[in-house]
Amino acid sequence: MLKRDRNPIELAKIPVAMSNLILKDIKGEENIYPIDKVPFKIGRERKNDLVLDSKIVSRDHAQIVRAKEGLTIVDLDSHNGTFVNGTRIKEAILRDGDEILIGEILILYQKTTGEDIHFMEDDSPLDSKATIIRPIEDLAITGLLGKGEQPPRRKDQRIEQLEKNNRNLIALYELSEKLISSISLRELLDIIIELIFKSIDADRGFLMLFDEGRNLIPKVIKYRDSASKGDEKITISQTIVNRITQDRVAIMTSDAMVDPRFSEGQSIYLHGIRSAMCVPLWRESDIIGIIHLDSFRRINQFTENDLELLMAIANHAAIGIEQARLNERILREMQIRSNLERFHSPDVVNTIMEESAEKGTLSLKVEEKAATVLFIDIQNFTSLAERLSATEVASLLNEYFSIMTDIVFEYDGTLDKYIGDAIMATFGAPYSHGNDAEKAVLAALKMRGELERLRSRKEERHRFDVRIGINSGNVVAGYIGSMKRLQYTVLGNVVNVASYLESIARPNEILIGEETFRQVNKLFLLEESGKKRVKRGMREVRYYRVIGEK
Repeated sequence: MLKRDRNPIELAKIPVAMSNLILKDIKGEENIYPIDKVPFKIGRERKNDLVLDSKIVSRDHAQIVRAKEGLTIVDLDSHNGTFVNGTRIKEAILRDGDEILIGEILILYQKTTGEDIHFMEDDSPLDSKATIIRPIEDLAITGLLGKGEQPPRRKDQRIEQLEKNNRNLIALYELSEKLISSISLRELLDIIIELIFKSIDADRGFLMLFDEGRNLIPKVIKYRDSASKGDEKITISQTIVNRITQDRVAIMTSDAMVDPRFSEGQSIYLHGIRSAMCVPLWRESDIIGIIHLDSFRRINQFTENDLELLMAIANHAAIGIEQARLNERILREMQIRSNLERFHSPDVVNTIMEESAEKGTLSLKVEEKAATVLFIDIQNFTSLAERLSATEVASLLNEYFSIMTDIVFEYDGTLDKYIGDAIMATFGAPYSHGNDAEKAVLAALKMRGELERLRSRKEERHRFDVRIGINSGNVVAGYIGSMKRLQYTVLGNVVNVASYLESIARPNEILIGEETFRQVNKLFLLEESGKKRVKRGMREVRYYRVIGEK
């Protein structure tokens, strides 16, 4: 978001993204990296335009270049390759929505309408008699009602002025109505442009917003006649944008062909534009974007009354845009918390939310962590399902899962996933409590105790036994999946051994691996049960049975 007191040197080159690369953090929020130049280089070295801090990303991994068919990603002979939509590529034309995998980092390619907008560098002065520059602080609502101009002398002129005043008031009223309703930002931007075209006779208009990286991103482009939309680029002057954002002014030209700032030689618009207006979207001291209108048909297409109306709409619109952004952020945070609470304990959720508030984002980086993994599974579930109806099975599982999941959270564990009738839980990831193995064993003991209480409440045909396996060690932990669905999970041999111990446990028995034994043997009554080879080629695993607390 631009501040009024920004250094003018910084304003000299406000970039506009041709397209974006989007990385999602674990909250589902998008970190946007605009492709504001080509070639756009990606890799581990700091000199790259997008730096990916991962050991399995090459120093110079890939780059995005412009080809005849559009932006193209090219692999720079990287060690681990570049993948587009799951296929390893040497080079590939990028399409909107493509998923790019570099190392373990998943990136979404988003084509923006910015590819049709080009910023021109120019330095000729804004001193044409055809140009009106109006500070936004001078906005006078009276001008919208025709009182800022000479009163019309003929009756038909007065009627025309009244009709125009009426349209102005209706436009502002409709916009105010929309601002207090609960609509999305996307809907609001469309409504703003539609209302502008209802009130001002323009041929083309677009609305652009600044993102957090101070890039101007086109959000809406509208043509009076959809058939007139061509493939040409919309060209806008860097000088005009700088003047609007730095000096907080609105600019209108009544004759672009004679205005040196709008002429074809040094133009901010090409293709015969005759009249144009450009105003800032502002709220208090912040400029959050711009609205531009132009006309191909004639000079003096727009009046000072039109300029003041557009300024008023821009001011109202900016308030609505900021409110819509706030509403969406609040809703997103509520959804994030709700989703996190399905897998993490309340303490872990609070830690995640606090960390995201401090840093602004959470990393998707997959890392190695010391953790303890617990598996609990219903023994002979198939026979249980065969003797009960589908409704009875669902009801019993829901009750059982609810009890066991609450125990996982009680001991600061993370629900990794439900696997049929089994539960996989992790202790120590994403955050360690220092005694994660102890917490896992305590959770297992309570699970066994709560199962006995559940069995005592059920008739014989509804009763069942469980098996529990626990193992500790280093795991690969992080949010893994596609851009559309990410889930926190842990991977590695530690997980395989925990699953294996659960599979060989006897009814209602808790088996733990060697590392878990090493960490908790002074806290619980344990006895060695044996040792087995989990997989061919692997060393034998020694395991122990948990009897209870000392």
